[in-house]
Amino acid sequence: MSTDNLGNFYIPYHFDSQEYEHVEWTVIQQKGILLYNKCIDLINITQPIVDLIADEADNEVTKFLMHQNVMIVANKLKTSILTAPPYSHLMEIAVIIKVNVCELKAQLWACEEIHGLQTEYTNVLRQAIEQFRELFIEWVAHFDKNNDEPDPWHLFNDPNLFL
Repeated sequence: MSTDNLGNFYIPYHFDSQEYEHVEWTVIQQKGILLYNKCIDLINITQPIVDLIADEADNEVTKFLMHQNVMIVANKLKTSILTAPPYSHLMEIAVIIKVNVCELKAQLWACEEIHGLQTEYTNVLRQAIEQFRELFIEWVAHFDKNNDEPDPWHLFNDPNLFL
């Protein structure tokens, strides 16, 4: 048995590896890396909470949704860091992240009221979500509206302004 990861924690993507030693991260990417690392905390706090939910067919939806929400957030953050997309794409990613974190937080109600988990466990995740939210605000504050491209859906800009 390996003792490298006894808690079976999710291992984050390493943005400080040799592969990236010569990369000069922008402020948005630096803030994104901090946010990504906090997301790894969310994953590693979510898993034990999910493990506390009884293995019954009716409970699988809550477990699935909690895993799905937190993994979508991690993948969207990783994508935004590695690709440095323009403003409208970053905004789209930010909305997806916000929705999934809010849904994760809403699942804590189900954990308590439907699945009988004690609030001392769910409050740990609530606190981590609040810390994530604060880092998220810092990240979004650095988005550059001048670094954009036309949004054909007209959600974050009018593509006619780019003509």
